[in-house]
Amino acid sequence: MASGFSAVTLQAGRLRTVILPREGGRIASLRDEHSGVEFLFQPPGPYHVPEMFEPWSGFETSACAGVDDCLPTVTACGAETPGGAVPDHGDFWRLRCATVDAGPDFVTLAAEGYSRPLRLEKTLRLRDDALEIAYTLRNLSAAPVAFLYALHPLLAVDAGDRLLLPPEVASAQLNYSRGARLGDAGETIRWPHPGEDVDLRRVEPVTAGTGDMLYTERLSTGWCGLYRARAGQGIILRFDPRQLPYVGLWLCYGGWPEDGTLARQYAVAFEPTVAPQGSLAAAIAAGQAPVLEAHGSFSFTVRFEPTLHAVGYDEFTAQCAAASAL
Repeated sequence: MASGFSAVTLQAGRLRTVILPREGGRIASLRDEHSGVEFLFQPPGPYHVPEMFEPWSGFETSACAGVDDCLPTVTACGAETPGGAVPDHGDFWRLRCATVDAGPDFVTLAAEGYSRPLRLEKTLRLRDDALEIAYTLRNLSAAPVAFLYALHPLLAVDAGDRLLLPPEVASAQLNYSRGARLGDAGETIRWPHPGEDVDLRRVEPVTAGTGDMLYTERLSTGWCGLYRARAGQGIILRFDPRQLPYVGLWLCYGGWPEDGTLARQYAVAFEPTVAPQGSLAAAIAAGQAPVLEAHGSFSFTVRFEPTLHAVGYDEFTAQCAAASAL
């Protein structure tokens, strides 16, 4: 798993997670120790954190795996952005976190950004067969700060796995589609059938070579689910849609990176977010970027709930629908 640096391991019952404080508090593993199912996408080699990430390096210099936080943007923004430029995937995935507190089943980490005067503190805890992450974002300055936040959980998949979204999701807006296979950026497509021969709920093989980024409309229900068909297990991601009202969907079946410099990614990501935008500059321009007032704060919680026993698809679907709001 980890090579040449410390990691924090938490375990409760069958559930085990590994956290990398030196890489933004990245969650490197979430695993059912009984069945051996790893729920998070893993890099092709062992995790290895450089002594220091270049402050403006691209996300591809990281492990491109596990769960991290995109703040205060997802895509890089130039100097014309109000407040100045922002690096690719934001500041926090590359920052070393300080350990604020720790116990047998939890750890609290914190870091301060450099493109914006923001401090992100998060407590990761195993509780009730779930991984819960409680966040607090603080504005350290005496001036308002606009931001974009998106959770960035890359989940492991196999061909034939199934994606589940709340029934209210009937359409999505395209942010990116490799080769424009689903259309052009900005277009609205039907979910889950944008075309007669396409079912976006079903994971394709890695040989498909596709990569698509979508955003839901504003949600009133805060859950997403991934059913791992081969193992008969699933994982539900829960969040409060009053705080994170949209979900970005990254569906990558061997379609990234396009230039072939890295191993092809095979993962999906459910990305609860504050706005249906990948760019802070675009979110500001659209009036969709939240603003933290002087010394203000914003708190929210997300929870990963794996099924730690074999279930059928219909049973897992019922579990997703029965998930109560955080």
